[in-house]
Amino acid sequence: MEVYAAAVYSNNYMRGQNRYVKLTDREREILDSLNATGPILESWHYVGKQQYVDAMRAENARIFLDSGAFSAYTLGVKLSVRDYVGYIKRNSDILRNEDGVVMASVLDGIGDPLQTWRNQLEMEELGFRPLPCFHAGEDERYLEHYVQNYEYITLGGMVGTSTKQLTIWLDRMWNRYLVDGSGNPKIKVHGFGITAIPIMERYPWFSVDSSSWIQTAAFGGIMTPQWGPISVSEKSPSRHDAGQHACNLTLIEQQRIFDMLDSVGFSYERLSTVYESRAAFNIWCYGMLNTMMQQRKRKEYDHMVQELF
Repeated sequence: MEVYAAAVYSNNYMRGQNRYVKLTDREREILDSLNATGPILESWHYVGKQQYVDAMRAENARIFLDSGAFSAYTLGVKLSVRDYVGYIKRNSDILRNEDGVVMASVLDGIGDPLQTWRNQLEMEELGFRPLPCFHAGEDERYLEHYVQNYEYITLGGMVGTSTKQLTIWLDRMWNRYLVDGSGNPKIKVHGFGITAIPIMERYPWFSVDSSSWIQTAAFGGIMTPQWGPISVSEKSPSRHDAGQHACNLTLIEQQRIFDMLDSVGFSYERLSTVYESRAAFNIWCYGMLNTMMQQRKRKEYDHMVQELF
């Protein structure tokens, strides 16, 4: 399974961009490595501007392209299917390719699965076959159609849902439509906006993405492979709550954290004061998470549930 870091270019963290220049050599090394070998997802709504295209092309980027329809919808921006396909065709050299499948998803019809399906057909008529998207809560007949007719699909509409509720819904989707009787996936499935490691590990995803690296940094925290998110910012309100911040953990716990940070080239002092450093550290954590997921790759779904109907 691949874990894609979402919105790296559109947050200006790559070579030549304004946040990159604020990084230390070690932090730049991590971002350079991500661009060279790691998976990145970007949204057309944000990287449609030529400045981002130029930055990605200069670095020989290969990204997974999402339409960004939800972000555009929340801002009242209407996106054009024809413009989206035109962008994909002009910039196919910076898009990731998985076994002949160009990694670009359909332009979603937010809250309207029929419109999403119509957009799928229109994009195909315009000469590009995108990855279809099925959203949580939609009529399951759409998912059934996509599974029968495509080799790689995406699941969306899951951001903001609790892990418990998401597990209930995903168990049903995987049981009913996405795996065979032996628990083997019928097709490749990408999960948009998957942040919880238990959700990543429970299902045989082909890929997932998340922007938690930047969100966690913005809220004053770092992500760690061993202990999950930890608050480190000197401005974090959790500094005043015992056990809720690195500064008020036990001395033994603090030393373990500091030793880990030092071993990978980071310092607590810089992480506590520099937002960009936290973001770079979280990108490093994504790399570790990717390695862990590859080593523990789930090839089948073993939580099969026999339904009555």
